[in-house]
Amino acid sequence: MTQLMQSHPGMVEEIISMLRHMEIDGETMQHIIQSVGLEDQMTRQLMFLADRGYVEDLWEEIVELEKSHD
Repeated sequence: MTQLMQSHPGMVEEIISMLRHMEIDGETMQHIIQSVGLEDQMTRQLMFLADRGYVEDLWEEIVELEKSHD
């Protein structure tokens, strides 16, 4: 549990519950993360947690998309 979660008991769970109730999609979640200024931090955290093979596959996909737009 993070310090922020400890200082605001129940709020994180309430937010998660609201997002689940909305059946939030990835695009909306991305908008929320960008709106609170956490895009870079979340990208870094998720990259470190992700399986290396998955990250490599994503990178290859990005490279291929860039090549197709040239």
